[in-house]
Amino acid sequence: MKSLEEVLNILFQEYGSLILTAISAILSIITISLYVELLRNNIGLIRELNSIIQWINSVIR
Repeated sequence: MKSLEEVLNILFQEYGSLILTAISAILSIITISLYVELLRNNIGLIRELNSIIQWINSVIR
């Protein structure tokens, strides 16, 4: 068990910044993809509301 801790310590000392950079990049990609999906849903809702408003306008005229 002690040797495993030593190996992990050496790995994190050598590649710690690389691991943190990879984790940061992955989290950024996840955040961006969720935001894009949210924007896509909002655009769909805006289009539906626009068609409803146009229908209401045509009924009023």
